[in-house]
Amino acid sequence: MTCADTPEDILRRNSIAARFDAAEDYDAAAHIQRRCATALMDRIRVATAAHAPASILEFGCGTGFLTARLADHFSQASLLATDLAPGMIARARQRLSGKTIRFHVMDAEHPDVSGPFDLIASSLCLQWFSNRSDGLRRLCDLLAPQGSLMVTTLLQGSLDEWKQACLAEGAPCGVPDYPSAQKVQTEWPTGGLGTWDVLTLQDPVGSARDFLRGLRQIGASVPRAGSTPASTAALRRAMRHFDRTHSSVTYQIGIGTFVKSGEETRP
Repeated sequence: MTCADTPEDILRRNSIAARFDAAEDYDAAAHIQRRCATALMDRIRVATAAHAPASILEFGCGTGFLTARLADHFSQASLLATDLAPGMIARARQRLSGKTIRFHVMDAEHPDVSGPFDLIASSLCLQWFSNRSDGLRRLCDLLAPQGSLMVTTLLQGSLDEWKQACLAEGAPCGVPDYPSAQKVQTEWPTGGLGTWDVLTLQDPVGSARDFLRGLRQIGASVPRAGSTPASTAALRRAMRHFDRTHSSVTYQIGIGTFVKSGEETRP
């Protein structure tokens, strides 16, 4: 616990960790997570073509989709993979047991590791932060001069099909109010240059039941802070509305890159 934590922050963080710890079927349902990890790794390859990072920190590693790609592409680098949920770390460690990776349970919003790192990377973790700007500042403080932080996160417009179905039927909706690209652009720390690009992905779903089950399977069913659970009747109405009007769910993916200022120290 830090001086910036509130009791609500602690409870929410513990709830997030518990949901992901329990996500035994994560790999079977994490379709968007795989696609985001691939898209981010493509960006990382291009960004590091001239200078391969010697030290890498990954936060929110989950079961290791991005971790495996980082380990394969940067086989000579020191790679530290972290996650808030011990269960996710255990699954990633088991899946990637043949690779040289260090694992550590860590709340990335309050990192407890020492830098500097040439690359800090994360796919679909930042949206769980209570305070993105403070968390980003702490992470970017761990970068070496000219080091890069490269992440993906959910932006405004994600899961709108489900939000629209809930609104149409008067059902409370626990989907977070994701930030716009313009908002997250203002949250980069000083001491470097940060940019965001937006990638739109469609995830086909057979039904609202399949969609909601998928969220539970990947541990992503934690409602936004302060939301009221929908009654069974309201939830069923929203599910029927979704099934009548939609067969896929939209994800607006922000791909962020921050390059820290400073003298070039690489040979």
